[in-house]
Amino acid sequence: MRETRTAMAAWHLQHSRPECLVSYFDPWQPVARQLDLLASRFGAVKALCDAERDSLATEDDALAQLRDSLAFHLLRACVWWQVDFSPRAVTGLSAPNFMAHAHRHTARHVDDETLLDVMTWQHYMHRADSGHIMVTGTDPLYRGNTTIVYGIDGHRGFRFAMQRPGQPLAWNDITHADFIAASLNARALHCLIETECAAIGEWDQAREEHIQAARHHARHFHIVGQADPVARYARALEQFSQCQSRFGRFAFENIVNHMAFAVAHAAHEQGLSLAELLHQGDGHPVNPNMVDSLKRRAHAHVTTGTDPLRQAELVAMLNRVETGFAFSGGR
Repeated sequence: MRETRTAMAAWHLQHSRPECLVSYFDPWQPVARQLDLLASRFGAVKALCDAERDSLATEDDALAQLRDSLAFHLLRACVWWQVDFSPRAVTGLSAPNFMAHAHRHTARHVDDETLLDVMTWQHYMHRADSGHIMVTGTDPLYRGNTTIVYGIDGHRGFRFAMQRPGQPLAWNDITHADFIAASLNARALHCLIETECAAIGEWDQAREEHIQAARHHARHFHIVGQADPVARYARALEQFSQCQSRFGRFAFENIVNHMAFAVAHAAHEQGLSLAELLHQGDGHPVNPNMVDSLKRRAHAHVTTGTDPLRQAELVAMLNRVETGFAFSGGR
């Protein structure tokens, strides 16, 4: 057992570092997958640390630091994308105990300590001052001679600035609730500055569709187990069908897949077939194509929206859920 834990610890130290799990400045990385990775790996690494403590072994300092780092980045990610976060619901820890892990990380990393303060209490900021901005990074995907710089201001809002070589930063006046909103606005302006691109309507549409997607992102940790999963799936599917921008379709496809997984999970919990649960949802006739589409989307969520370490368990659960049609793949 000790050898197994040691091997697992070595694996996590190599593969579960936050910089390998999350891309804060790339809005094209699925939010659901990154949140699931951070939450899952925090739980796994914490369990290894707890096992060491329970066996009276000396705690592996590197593993403990990784646990604390994952706690900080889980909190940062939820602020970054404006996701509702309850430490007890997501990690099983009380808020003070969870924050103790995050604070142990920031005590070792001054930049992260400053960032945590800016995102929360703002002891070091000119609180409520929109002109006092902490620079958080630059856009890695921009093209041309104008750099996009991002920051968080005294209202805890996300801001962006444009910078040309040899010129000072010019911060945009608009404050955004989450990073993706700031990024989409920044890229729209960057597009105009650099290319006078005719596709500005695509960016406008993307920003509108992100507003809708952000409401689902906010409830990421509530989606599985929430009431009326069928109605929520149908509503998300309708929103997806109306998306016109490439970014909107990308975001909503991931959301719809997550909602489909929630429906399948509810069917599993209630001991119903998918057809039975869908029929209960709105009373309309259910056909095999609808059910098969939903199950394919649920499987797609597992593949693209969850931690690979959990996928075998989740696929096994989905495979146990009957479709309700004998001629639909035997399930």
